[in-house]
Amino acid sequence: MKYHVLVGGEHYEVDVRVDGSGICTTLGGESRHIDVATLLDGNAYSLVMNGRSVDVGVEERGDAIELLIGGSRYPADVLGEREYLARSIRQETETGDSSVRAVMTGILREVRVVTGDKVVAGQVLFILEAMKMENEVKAEVDGVVGVIHKSPGETVEQGDVIVEIDVSEAADPSAS
Repeated sequence: MKYHVLVGGEHYEVDVRVDGSGICTTLGGESRHIDVATLLDGNAYSLVMNGRSVDVGVEERGDAIELLIGGSRYPADVLGEREYLARSIRQETETGDSSVRAVMTGILREVRVVTGDKVVAGQVLFILEAMKMENEVKAEVDGVVGVIHKSPGETVEQGDVIVEIDVSEAADPSAS
């Protein structure tokens, strides 16, 4: 399974698969077998890589995690392929607009906003259907819906802009 690990502003793409008594990871084209032992209720692990033992603590803080390695803390995000893609294709432009894109190829089943609507981060903007599953796509920012580029029933490609949100109006109290 492919994971995207974000640590200290750096992005690492890691393939992980179960391999006998441990796991096999591939990072940057280099594969390693790692023996893993759970130490404390799933919050601490002993890893053996290339004959060297490393203890790793994992602290969950909401959606984020912190890795404790060798007495140092490393804030990290571990994302699956789909979550990473969804996060990476949303862009903010220099003008204060935010483009919300299709996270996958599919059919736009429903648009839950209209031009001029005020939206808040986390609000469902539209629903995509792909492989008989419906996926809610939510606003990442507060703002006002500026443009809706597609209509329900249309086929959309991954990365197509569906909704544009003007975030400058969310910060401007006179824009109400």
